[in-house]
Amino acid sequence: QPPMQAPPRQVDGAGGGGGGSGSSSQPSMDIVVKYKRSWNIQEALDQHAVLCRQKDILTKIGSNRLRVRRTQLQFAKLEVEDALDRVRKSPTATVGDASKTLAMAGQVRRAAQELALASRLKDMDESVVHQQLAVADEEVEHSRLEMKLMKQAIDDKTVVLATDDPVPTQSPVPNDERKIFYCTNCKVGGHGQRFCEYFLKRPEWQIYPYQKWFEDEKKNQYHCPLGKRLVDFADESHFSRIAMYIKGRVWLEDKTKMFELVPDLMPETYVINDCQWVDGKDPSDHGRPDLPWFVKEADRNWGTSVHVCAKASQCMELAKPGALYVVQQHIKDPLLMDDGRKCHIKFYVMLMCLEDGRTWKLYTFKDGYLSISPHIWSADDLSKETQVTIIRTERIQGWKPWPEAYPKCKAGVAEVIRRGVAQGKLEGRLGKRQFEILSADFIVDTRGDVWLFEFNMSPVLKDAHDSQETNDADMIMHALDIVVPREGGSPGLWDFAGEFVGEAPAPTPPKAQAPA
Repeated sequence: QPPMQAPPRQVDGAGGGGGGSGSSSQPSMDIVVKYKRSWNIQEALDQHAVLCRQKDILTKIGSNRLRVRRTQLQFAKLEVEDALDRVRKSPTATVGDASKTLAMAGQVRRAAQELALASRLKDMDESVVHQQLAVADEEVEHSRLEMKLMKQAIDDKTVVLATDDPVPTQSPVPNDERKIFYCTNCKVGGHGQRFCEYFLKRPEWQIYPYQKWFEDEKKNQYHCPLGKRLVDFADESHFSRIAMYIKGRVWLEDKTKMFELVPDLMPETYVINDCQWVDGKDPSDHGRPDLPWFVKEADRNWGTSVHVCAKASQCMELAKPGALYVVQQHIKDPLLMDDGRKCHIKFYVMLMCLEDGRTWKLYTFKDGYLSISPHIWSADDLSKETQVTIIRTERIQGWKPWPEAYPKCKAGVAEVIRRGVAQGKLEGRLGKRQFEILSADFIVDTRGDVWLFEFNMSPVLKDAHDSQETNDADMIMHALDIVVPREGGSPGLWDFAGEFVGEAPAPTPPKAQAPA
């Protein structure tokens, strides 16, 4: 009797990292969880456990997949051997029959094709399994190294305790002798995490983990460096040797206060407080040009709280009880884009105060953005889309008026800071460097004059992964090169705009010790 034939089988196709269209019966080899930077110890431990578990699961899936492929290959080899054995043992009459000979040759050919496919699929799956397990191993290693560095950080004796003393405790090792610097993301918001990410691109910077600091009555959690330590940079200023918020910033952020500081640089401004004109000063409709009026909440930005009306007498109708507003009329003869759309300049500024608490350095960025309305401008069109420009639309370098407008904007900002420092509105921090990246909104008129409208203390900043063409990565990196100089760093397009020296803050007396 001829040998028993193995039953025909369908050899499934190769699935790449996943199951693939022809291998739906086999589990996926996809890397579902990838390493992500952790900012505290528990996050790092949890992530490491998940990544190790993922590697174990993928190892088992890979082993099973390869076992299946090898089994399929063995069956394919048996089929080829069976087909060849049937040919060798075929009677002479069968061999002499052309149709039967062709049929046997077809069986051998199909068996050989199945063998070749099974061999290819085995090799492909071996490659996929090897690659995916290597990636999974890399993810685990990233996590392991992160935990190791966190352990080293919390064991570092140069990181001292943050105190309530008026001047921060100095590090026991001078900065020029230190090899490692630490940053902590305390999840305050703003650009704190972003600045941490940029510092961590420097090889000498590492993460110092955070912990829960306290919880307020509204159940909001606040965080600080583990052990309430004083690190080189954190977005919680009390625990940072470099503060990312300027003391006295309210004089730049609040539009009413800024008008007190530099009324000559801004359009004529009126103030509504709790549905009353401040100091009895209210605009009248008489003798005014037919231009829109803007009613803006004094402490808010982004155009979210701007209302537009046609006449001064309509402004009060837009105010709410208990709220503070600035009221301004549109400037005359605004300089428009060539196609007639309204635009304003988004002008970036970096302000820094040194550790002496009195020396201020101002930098302005030579590039910037235009925020352009989507509609042709008309004084009669009171829609916010036409009158209120918010979104950064395009880079400003190609704008023809920019070479003339830039030095005027630079001088305007410098005058604001000069007065703020001279009048003691902007305050230094003894023993701490402080800085802030902010933006100023300017509009240019047809005479070439620039009008300052407001500062944005947490301006839009985008990283390279947000937008390849219109990102602020270089601006941020070079600003931090100025604040914390490094070898190979440079100011980039940041332009030194002035140094201003004010009065050093009076030392705060230490808190009285409770009796033992």
